[in-house]
Amino acid sequence: MQTVTVPMESLAQLITLQIKENKTANLTVTGSSMMPMLRHREDQVILIPVVGCCKPGDIILYRRENGRYVLHRIIRLIENGYICCGDNQAEEEIVMHNQLIAVVNGFIRNGKTYKLDHLGYRIYVRAWVKLFCLRPIYIKVRRRVGRFLGKQRKN
Repeated sequence: MQTVTVPMESLAQLITLQIKENKTANLTVTGSSMMPMLRHREDQVILIPVVGCCKPGDIILYRRENGRYVLHRIIRLIENGYICCGDNQAEEEIVMHNQLIAVVNGFIRNGKTYKLDHLGYRIYVRAWVKLFCLRPIYIKVRRRVGRFLGKQRKN
């Protein structure tokens, strides 16, 4: 199978067309903001149209005011929008409802499809959202351990 790289702007147009026709669209995850849940260039997300209001724990695809497309998790609701953050980040971001493009319905890892109604996933999401205040500590510790293990491998 041949891999083709498409600029997100072009891909977003295709995704938007699929979503408007009430179809699903698959998107390969790029970047590390949703680690450990979603892995860079390894996992795909299944996107579906946004119907009504999303809820905390949902992963949404949206467009920032600067034009960048982002896939992050909703932490909590606000009037006319959401507070979002990547699972591997601690910075909150306000996303207005009109910025939404799609919501994640599942993901594909190693050829296997996982729906988001799975019990293990629901437990992960609840813990990840509820423990948001501890995320800066977790990220700092994980990075230090990663650096330590990287040095050990070199020796």
